[in-house]
Amino acid sequence: MIKYTDSLENITTDKLDGFFVGWPNPPSTETHLKILEQSYFAVLAVDAETERVVGFVNAISDGLLCAYLPLLEVLPEYRGQGIGQELMRRMLARFEDMYMV
Repeated sequence: MIKYTDSLENITTDKLDGFFVGWPNPPSTETHLKILEQSYFAVLAVDAETERVVGFVNAISDGLLCAYLPLLEVLPEYRGQGIGQELMRRMLARFEDMYMV
């Protein structure tokens, strides 16, 4: 079962491995955690059994008018289950009152 959260509580680098497949210079898990921490808002998909992060989307925003969604990733073995779609649904709901996303 996949649970969704916008909290980074209890998220550690060991729960963030496996992302950025095929990137020529992927960020480390430490940098990945910092990206999430320094984002205006982030939504995570977490495997309820393993507590591993299996997907995420993050936003950079001025908090008033616009938001930019730079990253959306789902681990390869979890793709095709609608996780990315649900992450985007939740993110867009968060910014529904913004002029542009």
